[in-house]
Amino acid sequence: MKKVIFTALLLGLGLTLAEGVDDARVLKAIETGGPKFAAAMKQDPSERLCSLYPSGLPADQVSAFVAAEKKKVKYPEKLMGDWKKGRMVFTTPSKGNCYACHAGEPAEPAFGDVGPPLTNFGLRGVGNAMIKYTYEKIFDSWITVPCSTMPRYGVNARLTPEEIADLVAYLLSPESPLNPAVKGGGQ
Repeated sequence: MKKVIFTALLLGLGLTLAEGVDDARVLKAIETGGPKFAAAMKQDPSERLCSLYPSGLPADQVSAFVAAEKKKVKYPEKLMGDWKKGRMVFTTPSKGNCYACHAGEPAEPAFGDVGPPLTNFGLRGVGNAMIKYTYEKIFDSWITVPCSTMPRYGVNARLTPEEIADLVAYLLSPESPLNPAVKGGGQ
């Protein structure tokens, strides 16, 4: 996500890497966004590694990368929260903003198609392994797809562990309107 913001910033300032922009000019451009923006633009070690390999990590580095990402996950008391709260997180632009990339509830007319459709995600089941997988995928998408364009909502503190647990419930609960094909779904 920071790579996208950084590239947009460069383009907005009329700079491109092809022009041979030196580090001093890039740093000055970042600083013009203020201290909070400058802090947000600092890459962690995983982001730096992803920047080094924009076409994908070398196979011999994937296992260590994924292990390092798994250590970043913070778990709430319950991995599956309240689906109604999760629905709010899913649809709120300043929170999950999931419709920007995913199809969700069948009645929703507008959605992105960068990510897979999440309609009837609950058909995958609600066993412990699926709940944990879904939680970790949202907390740190790089555990399942290293250097994915999906935001690392928990790692970057964009969502709290409890909000992520609510999203898990929204995605998996049979009662969630996201899951009309699941028995009892779409209530």
